[in-house]
Amino acid sequence: MTRRTLGLSATIALVASGCSDAHVSGPERAAYLTLMGQDTLAVEWIEFGEGYVDAQALLRGTRTTFGEYHLEMSDAGELMAYSARTYAGGSNAGELLRSETLVSDGAGRAMVTTQGGEEQRRDFDAPTGSVPFVDILHWPFEAALRWQVRQGSIGDAVSTFSGRGMSFALTQNGSGSWGLRHPSRGVSTVQLDEEGRILALDGTGSTRAYDLTRHAWDELDMAAMGTAFADRPLGDLSGRGLIRAEIAGIAFAGDYGAPQKRGRTIFGELLTYGVWWRTGANNATQFSFDGDITIDGVVIPAGDYSLTSIPDADGGTLIISRRTGQGGQSYDEAEDQARVRLRRDALDETVEVFEIRVVAADDGGRIELRWDDVVYWVPFTVN
Repeated sequence: MTRRTLGLSATIALVASGCSDAHVSGPERAAYLTLMGQDTLAVEWIEFGEGYVDAQALLRGTRTTFGEYHLEMSDAGELMAYSARTYAGGSNAGELLRSETLVSDGAGRAMVTTQGGEEQRRDFDAPTGSVPFVDILHWPFEAALRWQVRQGSIGDAVSTFSGRGMSFALTQNGSGSWGLRHPSRGVSTVQLDEEGRILALDGTGSTRAYDLTRHAWDELDMAAMGTAFADRPLGDLSGRGLIRAEIAGIAFAGDYGAPQKRGRTIFGELLTYGVWWRTGANNATQFSFDGDITIDGVVIPAGDYSLTSIPDADGGTLIISRRTGQGGQSYDEAEDQARVRLRRDALDETVEVFEIRVVAADDGGRIELRWDDVVYWVPFTVN
């Protein structure tokens, strides 16, 4: 597993305020640092006590937010209490954006959410051992895994009760390594100890492609990091790019997820050579054209398609599928319209945000996949 360092020297200075790994008496405390490339994406501070978990988290997305969480679970895995509060900025001094609380009253058990001045109540029911799903954050998974270990062994899934009540499949890889599969984003590799503690996480097998490392609680300075990142959100982790071009009278259109380089080496590291790639991020790359084209002697009729690929060190394969509208991880080879050979060239520039282009060429046009310092492309002619 590749362990990444903090890419920003200012951040290094902030987190170096404490480096002790000594255990404190009483409740156990730990911290997680999640990086996407060189960018700090999330920081979590967690306290595991007898029957409860308290957590605080700094999250950088389209805005910077700070969350506070409290969870109580019985030995049998029944959720006894849960609350979550999300604030704008880098601390709980900011505006309260959202709160969620488990309540029990004459009407039964319900989760009450307040956001934007409006309150929503939904009946609560969840399998034993379930934990909240909080996007990007991982303290709930450790809470669930530690509970499973106390029951005798780690199971085959972690169940969540927030949102759609998703289940994350667990597969043992050996040597303390487990695969944790998000229902739509793919598999992260998690290193666990015998008590179910998350020691590290490698998310390069998932669409988010981030890394998590475990630290001592006081190794990551909460106040300093909150101040440093309060006004520095990362923006969209993967925006949506558009394809719009007209070549020899044929209109090309489409859209695709546009992940960012964020200091990473993309091809051969983040994306393993010879492995199928959704060719973008999030939902599948959609691609259409209103006239027939030919690629390497293969005629592709006008229509709506999706694009995926298998990049390699010397080229690879572009896959044009008849299936459209699917999630990016969904692929069925039986629906291939064509597989054509990708060419590969080095670029004189570094492309930070992945892009797909359709450009004119002397004998027709090219479909280009551009990211980092590489362009993969296929030539086409108009019929």
